[in-house]
Amino acid sequence: MKAHQFENGEFEEALRKLLQDAANIIIANLPEMKRVLLEALDMVFIPKEIGRQFVLAVALETSMVTINQLFHILRSLSAAFSTHSRLIRQLNNQQRQSSTQDEWMDLAEQIDNIQGNDVWRTEKKCALYESERIQARIDELVHLMRRRDIFDLMFTLRGGIGRNHFGLLHEGLFSRAMAGSKLLIETYHNVVCAALDYVCDAPVAPNDDPIPNDSRLAFFNETRHSYGRTAFLCSGGAALGFYHVGVVKALMENGLMPRVLGGSSAGSIVTAIVATRTDEECFRDFFNVKGTDAPGHSGMMKTDFFRPVGYAASKLNDKDAEEVAVPQKMDGGFKRAFQIFFPLTLRNMTSFIYDVLTGFKRPKDILKSDTRHLEACLRANIGDFTFQEAFDRTGRILNITVSPQSRSDPPRLLNYLTSPHVLIWSAALASSSLPGVFEANRLMVKDADGTERYESQSGMTMQFQDGSMEMDLPMQQLSEMFNINHFIVSQANPHAVMFASFGLHRSVWANPIVGYVNGMLLFIKNQLRSYLRNVFDLCGGRRIAPLWDTKRNMGTQFFTQEYEGRDTDISLIPWQNHRSLTSAMLNLIHNPTHDEFMDWVKAAERETWRHIPRIKSHCAEERTLDRCVQRLRKKIMMESWDKHSSTNMFVPKEGEDGGLNARTPSFFQSPSLICLGGLNVLDPFETVNHIDESKKDASHYNSNVADPLDATLRASHVDSTLGWGGLGLRGNHSFTNLHRAASGGSGIFILDEEENEKPPTDANLGNKTGSGSWANQVGGGGYAQENYLKTSSMANFYYGRKAHSQGNFAEGDAEGESKNSRPRSASQLNESPRDHSLRSSIR
Repeated sequence: MKAHQFENGEFEEALRKLLQDAANIIIANLPEMKRVLLEALDMVFIPKEIGRQFVLAVALETSMVTINQLFHILRSLSAAFSTHSRLIRQLNNQQRQSSTQDEWMDLAEQIDNIQGNDVWRTEKKCALYESERIQARIDELVHLMRRRDIFDLMFTLRGGIGRNHFGLLHEGLFSRAMAGSKLLIETYHNVVCAALDYVCDAPVAPNDDPIPNDSRLAFFNETRHSYGRTAFLCSGGAALGFYHVGVVKALMENGLMPRVLGGSSAGSIVTAIVATRTDEECFRDFFNVKGTDAPGHSGMMKTDFFRPVGYAASKLNDKDAEEVAVPQKMDGGFKRAFQIFFPLTLRNMTSFIYDVLTGFKRPKDILKSDTRHLEACLRANIGDFTFQEAFDRTGRILNITVSPQSRSDPPRLLNYLTSPHVLIWSAALASSSLPGVFEANRLMVKDADGTERYESQSGMTMQFQDGSMEMDLPMQQLSEMFNINHFIVSQANPHAVMFASFGLHRSVWANPIVGYVNGMLLFIKNQLRSYLRNVFDLCGGRRIAPLWDTKRNMGTQFFTQEYEGRDTDISLIPWQNHRSLTSAMLNLIHNPTHDEFMDWVKAAERETWRHIPRIKSHCAEERTLDRCVQRLRKKIMMESWDKHSSTNMFVPKEGEDGGLNARTPSFFQSPSLICLGGLNVLDPFETVNHIDESKKDASHYNSNVADPLDATLRASHVDSTLGWGGLGLRGNHSFTNLHRAASGGSGIFILDEEENEKPPTDANLGNKTGSGSWANQVGGGGYAQENYLKTSSMANFYYGRKAHSQGNFAEGDAEGESKNSRPRSASQLNESPRDHSLRSSIR
């Protein structure tokens, strides 16, 4: 026992001595260890280099602003000595005062003529794109249309068109000339659009196999899905969000307004107003600051969103006024004595300072505005529509981002799929609740019986605030949900100019030195933002707390989120040439008068006109695909209507009202719920009431037309040159809005009973005029025992036919068709070579 205790004592003594020696070593080497630790931290976080980069970025930004101002002054001085410069300056000044797009484009053409850019547009060769391949594709498509070979045309177009093919999205193609891009590019888009219209409407050759409408529709559905969609995004910007209205107006006038709209903060208000109104209502009412008299709308339009808390309110309408007592100040005499020492022009500012110094107004309430007044304005402007009701009414898909005041939830994207029952005005109110200006708000929903209530009635209520603070542009979410691969971004936030590249001249045509400096500045900005993002992730990711709690506490999203689109997208600042950055900052919280509103809208229109040629080039095929899908769906619905008209299965009952007031529970009985068929989730619903009217306006091809290509180009609804001209410099002038025909369902077809009575046979496969669906005849699939939903497959259509080569279109139409054409029908399979040659020569 004693020996054991002795051994324990020795062990404790040795351990104590070891710890003492270790402590002495640490103390003795503490300075060295501290130096090593600091070196390691310096190596990992490189704070000195980051600080130097920040200082360099500020210096470069300031230098570039100064250089731009000096360049502007020198250019003004040179205009006094150079006739060439003076003329260009006069034309630029006239552009800034132009009232119509045609006038602006005429001036742009004159400037291009003086600078020689009109010659550049006519030259095909350019290092920015592949002109040879584009010309070859044009020749190929024209050749196929002249051959009237719709099948080969479909086969070529199915994988042969893309938004970014041949380098067509390069910014240098649109930043040199003001009136448009290369004429070869415009010709290419015209030919592709004409080919798509030809596939949609032209009949097959007299001896060719028929192509039913459902197979054509399947072709366009799949091609449209692979091509992608365009979305229009409006950022925040407080009062500067009124500039978004001018961008919307310019896009609508040119027929380029996408159906997918996204907005946050002030942008959510503008997009909500647009999404609840048709094009006609926007032009008649919204763009003229007038209310809309229609079911669901209030008939009023308010723009005085900002009203200080505690002061008298303006009347909401002529019948009802909201009275707020003005607080009485106990020290009015002292304040008047204080104001004596200041001139009249500064007394408003000194009064505000006096209120803060005396405690009458708390510093955190300096910018505080009346949230309930903003709510009343939004309800008056937007109306009592849910997201689902707005989609059913206009066909536009509205997306609003809100930031929840919680520790774990990410920013929320509201639309007719994620929140169909939420009232739009409440979503816009929550998204516009800028911290420090408006209070956070809860979302309101509409029940099936029309009752409005809060979204969550449990004890755990959720409030939301400004969506632009964390997700100003929800590009990733929209891409995932709606197949969006192209964005038109209207950015009104002044701080976005500093965080993004809007203030930099990034064009390949800029001065090489200026371009290099701007590129280096953009590189430093992106590197600093990436550094902040990674540091925040490192520091916050190790906390034992929800992820978004960490991000919101650090405010990372405000500095690190994207404020502009990609290089292939179109991003613009609507107030860029109308006011300076300082002026924009000072007008963030401002209620514009009617004249100011119209002036802001016109300034934003002029800024958008500058980008119209690029938007047309990016979206030409997409718009044509949409119109072709809509026309084909109307044709299919008219065929179904003619077939079942005797049963009256689609006719509403007598006295039944299909209007908005009769359909309160939109979420439960909306017809658009059948449109969730993947590819076609973006299309509104076509009611049968419009079919008779559509049948009167629909134009059909005559199989006896001598030249179907000419007939295609002459058809009013197949006019691919509308707004382009196809050639010349007037191709980008304004034109009337593209006809938006409401689509008739989702491309999912209900097979008819008589078409499903018997399975396909060899005779049916040989004779396409017999009964049976095209999918069963060509694809050889099993037939349906009863009615069911089925989507046509282009794979069945393509590979159910015999493969063949297209031939060399350079050899001529007759030679290519005689040598490389495939058997056209079952009778042709057994014809003699002599008969075949004779028939080919006759054709």
